Amino acid sequence: MKRIQILSVALALGICAVTGANADAHKPEHPILTPLEPEAMEGKYTELLAYEDQFQKNTGFDLKTYQSISLAAAAGMKCEYCILYHTAVAKKAGASDEEIKSVAMMSGLIAINSTMLYANQFDIELLRKAMSQ
Repeated sequence: MKRIQILSVALALGICAVTGANADAHKPEHPILTPLEPEAMEGKYTELLAYEDQFQKNTGFDLKTYQSISLAAAAGMKCEYCILYHTAVAKKAGASDEEIKSVAMMSGLIAINSTMLYANQFDIELLRKAMSQ
């Protein structure tokens, strides 16, 4: 049941539907995020959402890889909503539980390394030099 709920939310988040209820039948809408968009954006945020699928295809990444990268970013931001969505879509695209765990670990390793360097005020120029060799 929990898996069905997660997939339902994921589908709801990921669908950019054109509805007949619009005055402009070609205006894209997102069932969850469009109502949150401020009028001052004039629908540009929703338009951006409508192009994500095309963007993913143009990146050259297959859907599983794209969603795995998105999951890593979501974990880094600690966004519950994004983690739930990108985990469900990555699994639907073929990611295994082990791959999801690996993405989480990779995100955690980046975070701890960043924290260690930042908190110790490591000289970024030394790091740039080390990376250029």
